[in-house]
Amino acid sequence: MKIIPFQELYSAEFFISEPLVKGQNWYGRNNLYSCMGKPKPSHTLLWFKNCRAKITDSTGKVIFAEKNQIAYMSKGIEYMVHFYDTAPNQEDSIAFHFQLVDRFGAEITPTLSPQICIKNVDTTMALSIETAAEEFNKNIVCLPVITSVIYQLLGLACQIQRKRVVNHKYKYISEGIELMENNSDKPLNEIAKICGVSEGYFRKLFREYSGQNPIDFRQKYRVEKSKHLLLLDIFSISEIAEELHFSDVYHFSKTFKKFTGVSPQKYIKQNNAEKNQL
Repeated sequence: MKIIPFQELYSAEFFISEPLVKGQNWYGRNNLYSCMGKPKPSHTLLWFKNCRAKITDSTGKVIFAEKNQIAYMSKGIEYMVHFYDTAPNQEDSIAFHFQLVDRFGAEITPTLSPQICIKNVDTTMALSIETAAEEFNKNIVCLPVITSVIYQLLGLACQIQRKRVVNHKYKYISEGIELMENNSDKPLNEIAKICGVSEGYFRKLFREYSGQNPIDFRQKYRVEKSKHLLLLDIFSISEIAEELHFSDVYHFSKTFKKFTGVSPQKYIKQNNAEKNQL
């Protein structure tokens, strides 16, 4: 199973299948869950709705979960959970179980250790979780309702983790990173000035952060967006170039070919040819 950390999963294309969600009461089950000796067959997101818990995995690692937090446990690991503050007539926790793969169908996971991925569930998200749990209790279940909540939870966990990494390691240029990721047209020297660093130092830290120089980073993600727009067959190439802040069609075509190896026109033809073969 390939590990894609939460901060990298943020911009990855991944897919959820076999979703299941269940409200749980642990008071009548000795306040204990264990899959020690029996690796978990699915990924789990566990919301501690009305209780606290101590989670111990097979390596001896221990984490503590407070009320209203969400823990993530990867498929294939072994762990036990001791629940606290449970009660006879309440829903102590709600668990989501699912399979997780990348765009090529390969199994992935953000981590192989239990982790608190969301430290505070707001009222809107809590309502979505409860709605999903209620949906699963029906005879005929609308699976997209449940799947959409899992995507929301993983998306939120990715945002939180990514922001934590940026603010900790790259706090000096965090505002510049946000501008770049929001597709700002500001020149690099101006972005560096906003961060209070030299352009050279901004370039150095940004390359360390993203693995790319800032210009290539901005252009690469504009090209990725353009690929989706081109295949919609709604916008002209010139409209896409303008929408994505390229100076003109020539600049867009040149940049597109740099990152894909083909022109926008050829990219469309290749995709149409593949469709006709299906």
